[in-house]
Amino acid sequence: MTNANFNLGRYLFDGKIVIGRADKDAIDIVSERDDLPRVLASPESAAAVIRRIPAGSARMLAPLDPRARVFAIAINYHAHGAEAKALPPSRPLMFYKAPSNFVGHGDSLNPNKQLTAKFDYEGEIAVVIGRTCKNATLENALSFVVGVCALDDGSARDLSKVALGNPETATVLWPDWTANKGLDGGSALGPTITCGPDILSALRERSLRITTRLNGEQVQSESMKEMIFSTEQIIATLSSYMTLLPGDVIATGTPAGVGVARNRFLTTGDQLEIEVSGLETLCVKVG
Repeated sequence: MTNANFNLGRYLFDGKIVIGRADKDAIDIVSERDDLPRVLASPESAAAVIRRIPAGSARMLAPLDPRARVFAIAINYHAHGAEAKALPPSRPLMFYKAPSNFVGHGDSLNPNKQLTAKFDYEGEIAVVIGRTCKNATLENALSFVVGVCALDDGSARDLSKVALGNPETATVLWPDWTANKGLDGGSALGPTITCGPDILSALRERSLRITTRLNGEQVQSESMKEMIFSTEQIIATLSSYMTLLPGDVIATGTPAGVGVARNRFLTTGDQLEIEVSGLETLCVKVG
């Protein structure tokens, strides 16, 4: 979009949702409508500043269009597969998350206590699609990516499988990704989408690192070099199934150290930080 990296965010300002480029002290509004996919797909729109406002005058929202799709990859770090006692998949193993699952930086996660007693975190590196993508190749897959952000894939571990037949006598448990991963407000995305040549070069080199801290303690930290499937492989596979659109988000998988492996689940008041190298840290608390 421009020759320098910048952070593109979605904000609530003066009673309406706007799109803006953020720095430490101010936000440059580039659209006064909630039209993030259009801005992501248009370098001219992302560069055209309408007005500048103080950073503290707007509330940051998850940088996710309400109509966008979020795709996530399961078992994509070797060590996480080992802690889950799962063999590496033969191809990227995917599931879907809805926009309503996500809160933004500084917000509170909804632990959905009426549904789960095992609310878990999964820190991930997410890439955002900037132009329509179908049947991408390994060679051109990253050309469809406009930026990167941090993501917490909230999980209800006690809803991950459902008994087939009578729950008291069933011998077969079937995966239920939607129940496990689809809790309203149980996941987080942000703070902003970092766009530009440096972050995309790091993505290409697989030099980005994902680090998760729970109440200040580091619980996850791995480089993208430890991924089973590269971002290019993920995009090529996913776009062979369906057309990807500007604003769609792909979470590339979580490393080892998730709560279920530690028998340590999230509780009210917990502070969660998801840090991707080169990006601002995504911070949320558990409501």
